[in-house]
Amino acid sequence: MKKLFIAVCLLLSSVAANAQRDLMLSQQFFSRLNVNPAATGNSDDIDLFMLGRWQWTNVEDSPKSGVFNASDYFEGLRSGIGFTMMYDDLGISNRTFITKAAYAYHVNLNESLLLSMGLSAGVLYHRWAGSDHTLRDPEEYGMTTFPEDDNHIYPDFDLGFELASPKLLVGGSISHLTYNEEDVTTAKPGRHFYTYVRGLFAAGPSLDLAPAIVYVHRNKVDKIELNLTGFYARMFWGGVTYRPDIHADWSSNDLTFNLGMEYNRFRIGYAFEWGLGDVSKISNNSHELLLSYRIPKPKKEKYVRFMEN
Repeated sequence: MKKLFIAVCLLLSSVAANAQRDLMLSQQFFSRLNVNPAATGNSDDIDLFMLGRWQWTNVEDSPKSGVFNASDYFEGLRSGIGFTMMYDDLGISNRTFITKAAYAYHVNLNESLLLSMGLSAGVLYHRWAGSDHTLRDPEEYGMTTFPEDDNHIYPDFDLGFELASPKLLVGGSISHLTYNEEDVTTAKPGRHFYTYVRGLFAAGPSLDLAPAIVYVHRNKVDKIELNLTGFYARMFWGGVTYRPDIHADWSSNDLTFNLGMEYNRFRIGYAFEWGLGDVSKISNNSHELLLSYRIPKPKKEKYVRFMEN
């Protein structure tokens, strides 16, 4: 039996912590296809990427999310082609599933500067199962304050660009391109605007540092993420991510620590999120697990592509 107070706590906390609606994942820089189609084909290999997130693990019916990205680069077409699937379970019969095909066209501006422009298109499926909830007043089922079971499928589009050199990456994108704020419902998100910058600098013979900043805007909601990751021998990495509470009514102030390794084109990574704001009163434990593999292809003479690590 689902308790009403649990549903209310999870709903309010989810709105406070993730008001931008899109997933904001701590290890997103390893594969950005699901938030920016311009990142499609950013590796010369066939890139397969999976990430799972378990939020507030000691709370019953806590949110769970997942991403699967696959992409390849075709030198003759100067194009990346990819596919993404995203799953977001907010806890009690409130689920969203998105699947899209992505395309990016790559332009070598010079030997060390690459511009890519991308578009993704697909569908967004949302399911709300009001009958899975237990209410104190059963007569509230079906009322506007608590709708009955509801399923919707919507078209969904993203648009973005990336400008990359061996030491710097700048990107921007708009997700859910066709959704105006006036059309936003529980099932239908509004437009999200992403901007990010990431560097890669040598700090020693075997150590590279990658500082990054991400900014996300949706309507009146703003989200900033500050990240620093260190790579040792291009085999091991570890880092920290800070998401400051930049609005007084936000409660998503948190720190995330991540570590991982790459061996023979296989990657595994783990991130632990420590909630510091109001959400920590419910739970301050969230976890992410990353798995990816790059299938090698025959190499050809070409410009060096950006940060395949």
